[in-house]
Amino acid sequence: MRPRVTKDELVVMAAMSATGLVWGADQLAMSLYLKRLGLSSFVVGALVGGMMLFGSLTGLLFSSLADAYGRRPFAAAGRLVASAAFVVLYLGVPWAALFVTGLGGASLGALLAEKATDMDRDFSYASSASTGLSVVGAFVPWAVGLRYTMLVNAIIMASTALALLTVSERYRGTGRVTLRIRSIGRVARLSTQAFIGLGAGLILPMMSLWFYLRFHATVSELSPVYMASNALLAAASLTAPVLGRRLGRVKAITLTHAGGIILLLALPAAPSLTAAALIFVSRNVLMNMAGPLFNSLLMDVIPSEERARASSLVGIIDSVPRATGPFVTGYIFSLGNLWLPFYLTATLYTTATAAFYILFRDADRSRLRA
Repeated sequence: MRPRVTKDELVVMAAMSATGLVWGADQLAMSLYLKRLGLSSFVVGALVGGMMLFGSLTGLLFSSLADAYGRRPFAAAGRLVASAAFVVLYLGVPWAALFVTGLGGASLGALLAEKATDMDRDFSYASSASTGLSVVGAFVPWAVGLRYTMLVNAIIMASTALALLTVSERYRGTGRVTLRIRSIGRVARLSTQAFIGLGAGLILPMMSLWFYLRFHATVSELSPVYMASNALLAAASLTAPVLGRRLGRVKAITLTHAGGIILLLALPAAPSLTAAALIFVSRNVLMNMAGPLFNSLLMDVIPSEERARASSLVGIIDSVPRATGPFVTGYIFSLGNLWLPFYLTATLYTTATAAFYILFRDADRSRLRA
């Protein structure tokens, strides 16, 4: 019989899930809002990439502090900074986008790992709920407009910060701020995420702009597409623990990624907005439905006192290459080429997925005991 979910687990999962509202809105609104502020496609790409890069690097600092002194206060502080940044964006200052993501580092995931009575279940529930709420988030730009979306995001981030302050925390920290990670060998094996990050950075932050440039799609046309994509992904994420038990974590991740890559190759050849939307939704589901298994695998193999730092380092391995993607895609789009980023991304995803399987194919049996 599975252990029951505790109150603190629910609060932390709820805070993680509420982030889906912001992600769902920003996935659609951020690049379009920055474009509306008068920025060129290249500058939009530079800012979107810059916010991922800045967030991942500062997140490592927050994570080091969280491992040293406790995860809860730094998870909350990062969200308060993001809330303030969204207010500044609402006021029309584009550079504030640099501060809206990543500042809490991986402290919230480490806090959930501490509280979890069933790690695969908790990360799956949090991921599914986050993705489900991103359906609502994708509706926000259509309902309130691009500018007021920034204000809604600010309220959500501030509210989750306050909720986290009600959670008790047993972990008291090491008392030492350090970037050193004894389990660096295990983290290094996850360097395949660099290829995933670069590929995702080439496409995902710029997809709404691609739909606009390719099909002249409007926010009202794209909102239902993003809502459907996130709703189906939320349902599919609930199957992650089942896939993990039947296939093993590594094989489940590998097979779902392979399906997503095939659909990615078909996307730029879509003849209409409807066809492109169907491929986009299906690709998103397959590529991301096993995400909770990757997160729980990471937490399972990292010592508890290093979880925030190690998770942030994996995030940097993913995010630094990811941050360069929008620069490249913004430039390619400005040349009028709307297909090349998809094929570059498919190549990077294939390389990463193959390397991940080769390096981790025995991980479910050995639990990576070095």
